[in-house]
Amino acid sequence: MKLRNDIKNHFGNYGFRWKESDPIISLNQKLLFNISGGVVFEDAIARGLTANVPRISSIQTCLRTDGWEKIGISGRHHLAFDMLGHFSLYENDEQAVKSLMIESAWQFLTDCAGINSRNLLATVHPQDDVSQKVWDGLGVETISNNENVAFTPSKTLCGLRTEIVWQNPETMKLTELWNLVFTQFQGNTLFCSPMEKIAADSGASIDRIVTVIEHCSNNYENSLWKQVVQSLEKCSSNHSYTKVCRLADLGKASTLLVSQGLVPGNKAAEYVLRKIIREAYVTCQQISLPFKEFCVISINYWVSVEATRNTVLQVLTKEVSKFEQSLVRGRREYIKLKSQKTGLLNEHDIKYLASTFGYSAVLIELDECSDRKESV
Repeated sequence: MKLRNDIKNHFGNYGFRWKESDPIISLNQKLLFNISGGVVFEDAIARGLTANVPRISSIQTCLRTDGWEKIGISGRHHLAFDMLGHFSLYENDEQAVKSLMIESAWQFLTDCAGINSRNLLATVHPQDDVSQKVWDGLGVETISNNENVAFTPSKTLCGLRTEIVWQNPETMKLTELWNLVFTQFQGNTLFCSPMEKIAADSGASIDRIVTVIEHCSNNYENSLWKQVVQSLEKCSSNHSYTKVCRLADLGKASTLLVSQGLVPGNKAAEYVLRKIIREAYVTCQQISLPFKEFCVISINYWVSVEATRNTVLQVLTKEVSKFEQSLVRGRREYIKLKSQKTGLLNEHDIKYLASTFGYSAVLIELDECSDRKESV
């Protein structure tokens, strides 16, 4: 991937050592997944000490479920995604670190990625004089934002943020491209107890950057997603662009998790994987796409190691086989309840069928529609 090499070389020129992505499953006991590139360095930042390798850049594969309902709809949110980050871990003072972090990020977007600087601006905390001075020196328009603050999870350290924002020249809509966080104060009170040496971490969505570079209206139209979306559309006989995009997202998340050794289950990360696979199955039913075809397309596109592809397919098909058996029982229970209640099921009944058998309202509607067609 050319962009990956450009990132590695660009930040290498600024003295950042390249770090390969950690697995999606987080080693942090408080998290199921790595939800950003920064969480990998959370302990190092919380310690407040200079790291053995104080300057690092990476592209971390992450997974977040907090925006689940937006997947496939917003065109900007994903379950699994790659996050570009560069990190400075207590190697220097505020002036030096902020200059390094801001200038290297800005130069990457404008010089390496070729994004028109006239369409970029920055948000800055009104009391962050140092960041403001750096942006002024680069000739970048800024917007004052009181919410540009940050606290470590333990609330033992805090600091300020600055963001690089892209403004669509046609719609004037703003999209955050890069978030740079500076941990610079002891305790949880801003501007009290400033630290002699500060830490900085950053995060920029690769999907959003590519979308801007390629002048796409949403992420699913960029070169990272377009091929897999089109492949799924071709195999579907009931086209719904939103559902196909959502399915592409579910496919990426499920295949990557399984390829890294996770199996579906009833607890923690394993349960999230089960939920993703089962939703993918239901979505396939909605758009008349055979589940195995969905699996093959997703695996071939997202799983780079060929030796693991067959294992991933086996895990996915085994999980869906179990799910289908549960759905058969759910269907029987649904027919039974319907006969007892003269065809009218209440909200409690629907929740019971979904939670016990996975037989959701969507599947009930699909089965009822199929039954009506057969009766006609």
